[in-house]
Amino acid sequence: MFQIQEKNNIIEISSENNKVSASININEGARLYDVKVNDRIIISEYENFPYKNSSASAILFPFANRIEDGTYTFEGETYQIPCNEIEKNNAIHGLLYTRKFEVFDKQVTSSVASITFQYIHDGSLQGFPFPFDFFLTYKLTETSVNVFIKVVNTGTKTFPFTIGWHPYFNSENLYESTINFNCEEEYTTTDDRSLTNGTTPHKMSMPFQLKNHPFDTAYKLLNDEIGFTTPTYQVKIKGSAPKNYVQFYTPKDKSIIAIEPTVGLSNSFNNGIGLQTLSPNKTYEISWEVEVVKL
Repeated sequence: MFQIQEKNNIIEISSENNKVSASININEGARLYDVKVNDRIIISEYENFPYKNSSASAILFPFANRIEDGTYTFEGETYQIPCNEIEKNNAIHGLLYTRKFEVFDKQVTSSVASITFQYIHDGSLQGFPFPFDFFLTYKLTETSVNVFIKVVNTGTKTFPFTIGWHPYFNSENLYESTINFNCEEEYTTTDDRSLTNGTTPHKMSMPFQLKNHPFDTAYKLLNDEIGFTTPTYQVKIKGSAPKNYVQFYTPKDKSIIAIEPTVGLSNSFNNGIGLQTLSPNKTYEISWEVEVVKL
């Protein structure tokens, strides 16, 4: 039997035999920051890499990655979101990753645990005056983690958005680990501000061994599946969006890699790459699955 416990704004989910466990921080955008399967750390934080710098497992909404100068124009009006990446003068990682969520629903059985969180935005966030209800559900089984998101436009105006997830995957030996995905092209960014500025044909043979290759790179996927294989486990990451992108990021000198499924790219509010819109009273839904296929 799975169980769900809450203590000091931390949700702990675990199976009866403790083979599967996960931790969620309600105060930090209800982020799922620790997942273990058979005592193997799958999704994790990293010591001496605080959340304010890592955004580990943050849900990225209403924009993924960055907005140049925090400024965008939509339907003839210009908006200014505060720039929280000060050194590059960008707005980064959306508006929810530091917000407190409320528990909306919990369900447990012998084989599944699920918990749903809610965040209600009344339109008062600076630079995004569009009310919405945001529902975030995590479902855990003994071999998978599922993330389900539902956004409801509760306002009277259409709003723009992209959405993504920022989990870090752990490896006992990142050098020997591989990624495997089918992509069309690699997106290039400006060196000084990490903003999308073009594309180039991707030249990696798959599966690609990470070795010491530095990543802060986005790709447009040709299908919905990304593989990650380490010496101790293998996972498949799948997204439900009609068009899927992925951003890889390898922090220096850390044995983790961010594998970030998204529907849009850096500066999408200005360049339009993957940009979505949601009309009043309409609902948008998306899900991602992390399946452990080998231990």
